[in-house]
Amino acid sequence: MGSPSFNRKPDFTLTASSPLDRHCTIVDGASLVEVSPRSIVSVSPFAGNEDAFDTAIGKLCNAGYPSATEALEITGKNACLLLPSSHSQWFLCFDGEVPDPVATASNLLGKMISKRVAMTDQSDAWVTLELTGPFIHLTLERICPIDCSSTAMPISTTARTSIEHLGTIISRRPD
Repeated sequence: MGSPSFNRKPDFTLTASSPLDRHCTIVDGASLVEVSPRSIVSVSPFAGNEDAFDTAIGKLCNAGYPSATEALEITGKNACLLLPSSHSQWFLCFDGEVPDPVATASNLLGKMISKRVAMTDQSDAWVTLELTGPFIHLTLERICPIDCSSTAMPISTTARTSIEHLGTIISRRPD
């Protein structure tokens, strides 16, 4: 029996695919659309590095350390959405597919701080859905245990909850 050839080209190619096949539904002025592709990187400070991390995030936002319930738009070369995901943990959500999301996040945060935080590519672990329309809070109140009305969740407010037993982050974005 001969040894396997490791220099042989594979008979297939792996390609990324949209988790929901780029789902889009529009009914009575409301729409539910999968935002894809989107690159997502989780960032969280290593123990003992919380202050340096807080300072770096504050500089990134140009407004001091953001609230744990507020999503912020980061502008510039590597524009992204800074989305709170847990205590001292944030998602950097880049529009489109970034070739190396962790390296992009590292460049965004700066080389010094990038050695003080844990960063993981979460791009294939989350689905981003955009729900728009005049009465979406009525839709969400049927499937989600939090109040998503405009008075309870002003623009940029973000909350972690569950929908149909799945971990969910809801962020109210500008219309």
